[in-house]
Amino acid sequence: MRARQGSVYKDSVMALQWNAANSGWQRNMTVNYFEQLIDHSNAALGTFQQRWWGDLSAFTNQSEYAMLYINGEGEAHGSPDGYPAVYGRNISAAMFGLEHRYYGESMPAPLTNRSMLNYLTVENALADLEAFRLYLQATVLKKEVKWFICGGSYSGALSAWSKATYPASYLAAWSSSGVVNARFDYYAFDGHIVSVLPAVCEKAIRSVFDQFSAAYDDPTQRAAMMAIFGTPAYFTKEDMAWMLADGSAMAVQYGSKNYLCDSIVPLSKTNPFEQYATIIKALWGESFTSSCYYSTECLSNAQYSDQWAAAGYAWVYQCCSQLAYWQSGYPNSLRLDVITTDYYINQCRSAFGQNTFPDTYTFNAKFGGATPNATNVIALQGSDDPWQTAGVQAPLGPNYPEVLAQCNGCGHCGDLMSPLPTDPASLTAQREAIVNYLDLWLGRQQQQQVQLPKSKRNKFF
Repeated sequence: MRARQGSVYKDSVMALQWNAANSGWQRNMTVNYFEQLIDHSNAALGTFQQRWWGDLSAFTNQSEYAMLYINGEGEAHGSPDGYPAVYGRNISAAMFGLEHRYYGESMPAPLTNRSMLNYLTVENALADLEAFRLYLQATVLKKEVKWFICGGSYSGALSAWSKATYPASYLAAWSSSGVVNARFDYYAFDGHIVSVLPAVCEKAIRSVFDQFSAAYDDPTQRAAMMAIFGTPAYFTKEDMAWMLADGSAMAVQYGSKNYLCDSIVPLSKTNPFEQYATIIKALWGESFTSSCYYSTECLSNAQYSDQWAAAGYAWVYQCCSQLAYWQSGYPNSLRLDVITTDYYINQCRSAFGQNTFPDTYTFNAKFGGATPNATNVIALQGSDDPWQTAGVQAPLGPNYPEVLAQCNGCGHCGDLMSPLPTDPASLTAQREAIVNYLDLWLGRQQQQQVQLPKSKRNKFF
């Protein structure tokens, strides 16, 4: 989506390629289609074609296991890869990945059909996975197998929610950085970022944002400042403040904190905007600073609809209608305090209608918030990742462990990435814990005490 043209995404692809070259394995890129219900509570609405990919290269007549990998808020491209595929191959599992409704080419209706977005819900996404799993077992595998489910971030939450909603369908769930707690006024996100940034780096970033605020408010400076970033004139101050904040927040989130801080300290006294623009464009791509994702006007005006899919329009809707995760500013926060829940509410209503609102209280009451009602789920977190404050941050019992990879740069969904020789010991230990727990729950080993990596967790907000 909006951040897949820069070095962070390209480095992750290179890691996958390195792993494939050294293992001799390649993911399956052959696309298949599953006829999925538009609404699982009203079959009369009809169906749509949902894309999926499978990998049976390690599966034999004697194999007992199958993995369902959840592709989340973005276009899917092939069968499961990264560390889930490593584990799947090691246990001779059949591996499948399903593209999420309303992403990629799995479209119940065009994004411009606002009324049809009502069927983009967590409940329908969970039912999609279950209907697809039943189809695979009956039509593709044609035998009973032991299923486990896996995903990261929003998909990590779907993994835990699937285990809670369909407990008999999966023996285990792998929930990487699973954002199970739908947070409305999500100020803890910035709170965590500030806690892990060096003070001198935080000061430099804050200075850029303060200077941006002054330049935007000055009609004689605004256009020149926005031109430096390549940001369209229709971006409001709040839109642009969110984009600028996200540029640094995602650097912390995805393990690029050192690059961010090394590049912004010392901060230029004469060209701070050029300096910061260069940094975030290197990380996220040239188009990041003009992404429709951040702009109320772009999200609300159908003349820009050709940008919606790439910008993550469907994800904006999911946040507006159910999940929120609204990363708000507050006095002395890193991001400007013009980024408020009122800003997000107004953006949502402008884009999707006046009745659009994420009732996170009701949603969390249904799905459990920070304590999902599920067992045999492993929650994985990275110590730098701000999203951990929307996830499970402590064990919920012997069959819902939480394992933290703690290091400088341990970020979002790190356990899902292809292993590299340079990985920190804490991340390697986290992956070992994943194997031990999944093996236990899948019946591959006897009951035993799993040794977790030692960590010291700080609590923020």
